[in-house]
Amino acid sequence: MNLVPVFWALVAAGVGSPDTLRLGPGVHAGPLVLTRRTVVLGAPGAVLRGDGQGTVLVVRARGSIVRGLVIENSGKSPDHYDAGVRVAADSVTLEDLTIRNTLFGVYVDQARDVVLRRLDITGFSAAREGDRGDGISFYYSRAIVAEGNTIERVRDGIYFSYSDSVLVRDNHVSHVRFGLHYMFSHVNRFEHNVFTDNAAGAVIMNSRNVTITDNVFAWNAGVRSYGLVLQTATEPSVQGNTFVGNGVGVFFDNVIRGTFANNLVAANWLGLELFANSENSIVTGNAVIGNTFDASGGGGSGSYALCRDGHGNYWSEARDGYDLDGDGVLDAPYDASSPLAELALNRESLRPLLESPAARALGWAERTFPVFATAGVVDSCPLARAPRLAAAAELPSAPAAQLGGTGAQRATSVVLLAGACAVLVRGRRRRSVRTA
Repeated sequence: MNLVPVFWALVAAGVGSPDTLRLGPGVHAGPLVLTRRTVVLGAPGAVLRGDGQGTVLVVRARGSIVRGLVIENSGKSPDHYDAGVRVAADSVTLEDLTIRNTLFGVYVDQARDVVLRRLDITGFSAAREGDRGDGISFYYSRAIVAEGNTIERVRDGIYFSYSDSVLVRDNHVSHVRFGLHYMFSHVNRFEHNVFTDNAAGAVIMNSRNVTITDNVFAWNAGVRSYGLVLQTATEPSVQGNTFVGNGVGVFFDNVIRGTFANNLVAANWLGLELFANSENSIVTGNAVIGNTFDASGGGGSGSYALCRDGHGNYWSEARDGYDLDGDGVLDAPYDASSPLAELALNRESLRPLLESPAARALGWAERTFPVFATAGVVDSCPLARAPRLAAAAELPSAPAAQLGGTGAQRATSVVLLAGACAVLVRGRRRRSVRTA
């Protein structure tokens, strides 16, 4: 195949204006390095192909724009962060790019005011997970917008390292290790994203003030997979999200002054895994429905508050509760943490037995007549009816070949999810008797 030299399409600009580089249909030889402000525009069918060494496109000029290209064939050196595009300048915009067969998709290196929009990123699909780079990686960067991107078959979908004030919105990330991975990155927001079929939808580590709103974490496969991991997270806000069909819906470890409110946690193997080392974290207004186990752990003094201003959470397993005064709150507290969940987490060989109908009956008996001395969380004001959550409106279908668990377990999750949706749509009330 003949390669089209990229400099053939360079259009000189006036003083103070960016150069314009128009790439026509066909394969253009990379690598390409932008050292002065340039607008790169690709026609339909334009491909910038690297030689398998280093990074295909390096942007070193402030204010550059790259739009409408296929970028492919980077090097494979993780030490040099070989990528489809390396952004090493401020105020750069990348739009409508297809980036494929690269180690890292986009590597943003100590830059700010960068926009990454409508990028379609696929890594080295045949490589082992440990040999792949990340779809988008931020290093010491800030004031970034990443929206409308599709990322798959990489190591981590979007990775943050010492990067603050980043908005991640309307992205779809699948078939990766962690959809989002935050390390020492603060005051960030991610909203309206979909994370499916990963080892974990998102992992927040050693970061503070991360706002997580209206995302979907669904079918992240395997009993020890996760929708969301909060680990050494300070003041995270998690509201209006959907956690469906994951191994563990949400994992809390050393969460300080966190807020987890108005979320749907449904049809997971374990809804909430709560380590007792958290402090002053609020868990209220959530609908916890149809999980194999609702919660485990969380019994430390001052770790979690499940009742605030007289209102707690809705638990489908608290089906035998009564609301005799009709105030919307059950008259008896609900022991959310199951001792059977603790056994299942620590003794995998017992899981098939502990997930059986007989074991669930034993769990009900244990809550009614406690025998095991377990330090679990108690919702002292459980809701009598399921709240109407916008989170239930847009649920992705289960993957055709979801990883982890038996076919019967997956089918059960789908049935439980259907039941959860029905409960939320109707806002079904528990048995209640209004007093005169």
